[in-house]
Amino acid sequence: MNNSTKELIDKIGSDLQSGAAELALKAITVYQHILNNLNHQNINDLKNELTQASILLIKAQPGMAPIFNLCNQVLLTASQAQTIDALKSTCDDTLANVEKELCANAQIIADHVNPLIPPGEVVFVYSFSSTVITALLSARSKGKYFRVASTEARPSFEGRKLAKTLTQGDIEVMHTFDLAMGLVLPSCSIAFMGADCVGLPGVVNKVGSWLLAIACKEHGIPLYVLCDTAKFVNEDRLFEFEKHVRPGLEVWPDFEPTNKNLKILNHQYELVSLNLITGFVTEKGIIKTEDLANNIKSKKVHEALQLEEAFL
Repeated sequence: MNNSTKELIDKIGSDLQSGAAELALKAITVYQHILNNLNHQNINDLKNELTQASILLIKAQPGMAPIFNLCNQVLLTASQAQTIDALKSTCDDTLANVEKELCANAQIIADHVNPLIPPGEVVFVYSFSSTVITALLSARSKGKYFRVASTEARPSFEGRKLAKTLTQGDIEVMHTFDLAMGLVLPSCSIAFMGADCVGLPGVVNKVGSWLLAIACKEHGIPLYVLCDTAKFVNEDRLFEFEKHVRPGLEVWPDFEPTNKNLKILNHQYELVSLNLITGFVTEKGIIKTEDLANNIKSKKVHEALQLEEAFL
């Protein structure tokens, strides 16, 4: 694998501002880069490079189900090819279909969300999700007036990116710091958040989502997760997010690393129990939490991506 491919993957791994769907779209460009810069004389060498890139992409963002599902689809497609030309053609088709589905599903979800937004009310939104943003901007473009409350989503501050994006779409945003969540939530009628991964134990999302869910429960505010079913996974993959550990300097930039008695915890993703979620707004419609099991199907996993030594 060449350095330019590794650089693209490293950028995805260090991206703490983008949501899961947006990261999956960036992962597509990694495969396009490989397929458009072929230097292989042997199809097995190309398959090996695609496998290496897939493993590195998943390790870069282990909690992002769309990236895993993308990598899995690419490798399953590539495994059937007998020539380099056939591999490139079928993989290009797979990438195009995934990109098309990600974009189309976001708009379908937006259509399902629109009736949930109470006109003239305040909607609470946490962290950054391209699916949530698409839904809110779509509702505003159709003439629905509402306001949004949001918080920073420390330590990466992607909540600021969300707030700026919404204001550019003519949506009024009341933005504050995370610990003030309890002050603004009582004025909200509904809350939305995205998801990085969904399974039967719960929803994996940016840390702070659990606090939001608990606060919504306390105030009787419905909390909906906006995501397409590409984020649904079996339980064996759900807890991969625990491997996503970030440098302590992101939490405390000027702390002294030489202080052996001070350890900085920087886990930026957590699990929210299903009993705290009102429902899931997907491209298939609104799925109630009690019906989630019927929508999580076992999928064939390429042997290189099975949870063995490569991912331990």
